[in-house]
Amino acid sequence: MPFGAFFFRMKRNYYLFYGLLFFLAIFYAFVNPFERNTNLPGCFIYEHTGIFCPGCGLQRALHAFFTGKIMLAFRMNLLITIALIILCIDFILLIFDIEKLRIVPRVINSHVGLMMLVIILVLFLVFRNINSEYLIFLKPSL
Repeated sequence: MPFGAFFFRMKRNYYLFYGLLFFLAIFYAFVNPFERNTNLPGCFIYEHTGIFCPGCGLQRALHAFFTGKIMLAFRMNLLITIALIILCIDFILLIFDIEKLRIVPRVINSHVGLMMLVIILVLFLVFRNINSEYLIFLKPSL
């Protein structure tokens, strides 16, 4: 049984997950990581290695997304912004009880789906660290 299947077996667990995401949205709507005087931590991996991890730009992308600046969120972290859009769509489908169109339960309840997510994360890590003018959109704006 995949890890996701363990946690997301019942519908109320999805509501719990989306409730936590809602509180995260409220937090990042009011806390601005773009300001230098915030006490939010920076990326440990980038600070010590100079390599952009898949999470680099995550806090700034969350702030931009939850304050309605979607294009800025895409520039900060493309992957998390796409994931947030998918989660928002999944939440709407969950509220209206349209189970057959929901993709999140199918992905996290299968080994293949979880493996695809790991492969996407690794490819995102590799491509965002290649110095190419064609892949510059994957790097967070510093």
